Amino acid sequence: MREEGEERESWLDKIDITRYSIKSMIAIPLIILLIAFAVIAYTQFSVGSPVRMGMDFKGGTMVEVATDESQEVLTAKFAEYPLVLVGKTGVGNKKRIEFGPMDEPQRNELIDLLNDCYGVGTYMMANISPVFGEQYLKQALYAIILAFTLMAIVVFAVFRKIIPPSAVVFAAFSDIVIAIACINLIGMALSLATVAALLMLIGYSVDSNILLTTNLLRKKGELNEKIRNTMKTGVMMTSTTLTAVLAMFVVSYLIDIPILKAISIVLLFGLVMDLLNTWLLNAGILRWYIEREEKKKFVQRGTRKDATRAKANKKVKA
Repeated sequence: MREEGEERESWLDKIDITRYSIKSMIAIPLIILLIAFAVIAYTQFSVGSPVRMGMDFKGGTMVEVATDESQEVLTAKFAEYPLVLVGKTGVGNKKRIEFGPMDEPQRNELIDLLNDCYGVGTYMMANISPVFGEQYLKQALYAIILAFTLMAIVVFAVFRKIIPPSAVVFAAFSDIVIAIACINLIGMALSLATVAALLMLIGYSVDSNILLTTNLLRKKGELNEKIRNTMKTGVMMTSTTLTAVLAMFVVSYLIDIPILKAISIVLLFGLVMDLLNTWLLNAGILRWYIEREEKKKFVQRGTRKDATRAKANKKVKA
């Protein structure tokens, strides 16, 4: 048992972030954030939007049909149409087939093909107009901005300072930006599921950052020791969440459930980056802030002592 404890302690020592300078801690997540901005800018230039839009936001047609045909067979069958996705729904042998925007004659041809292959009334079809898709996009953006704004207000109200809550908000913002850049890199489109995941990510990001900020500002003790102790708790919290999300991804991948797969992918990207933003970026900013405040107090104490000595010398001379 003793050897096991010693090994565990040495493993924790290897990830002791207080060994590194503040500049080194902050530089790594900032460089990743700059790369993420470059990826988003490239996507904006290439497709006309910061992220590729899915059927929920750009419109299209979704078909659900019960069939034992493989995804390859369905892809070949509907190759003449603007096919976007063929996947399982997770319910029996139902398949989900998504198409991009189509004109009325092409949609009628698709309906005739579905009727010939599967029979009338044996499938479900839903159409999303590009106009409604644009409205959904505006509502999704409004929800994200509102959630982020309310989160920022609460954080500033709790700490009532400028730099510590700003670091919390900036870390959460970085998590979202990098998650969006990652889904751009893997070619995944923005959907209602990914928007829900981004909203969840705001909560997960703030959770660990508030833990760190609260412990460093309000608990007594040596600064580096407080960082190490808080990191043990925070990393365990995030690791537990990551494990649950990873399990959700594996299940959704094996069963092929697109909605759960999209949510889990976004959360995995965001939570992994949250580890860096919390324990490198935010911790580095808080180290700099607290050390600066301590130096100010030290200088003020020295100034007061000098002033007291000067007054005493004047009285002695008088």
